[in-house]
Amino acid sequence: MRVLLNSTNLSEVLYHPSTRTMELYFHSGHIYRYIGIPASIFQDLISAPSAGKFYNQHIRGQYSSLRWL
Repeated sequence: MRVLLNSTNLSEVLYHPSTRTMELYFHSGHIYRYIGIPASIFQDLISAPSAGKFYNQHIRGQYSSLRWL
């Protein structure tokens, strides 16, 4: 499931429920793949008033990630 985000830092998110992986695309061009993300975290991210703030408080540093670019 791909969702465009209205954020100053994040441009879009792609979530794979079967593998619980999430790819976050940043306006800077960086892409991070996060592993072990529950569907509830994805849903909370896309419905948060500030996706960037939610990312910094609930995802960044909380889950394993790989930087693609």
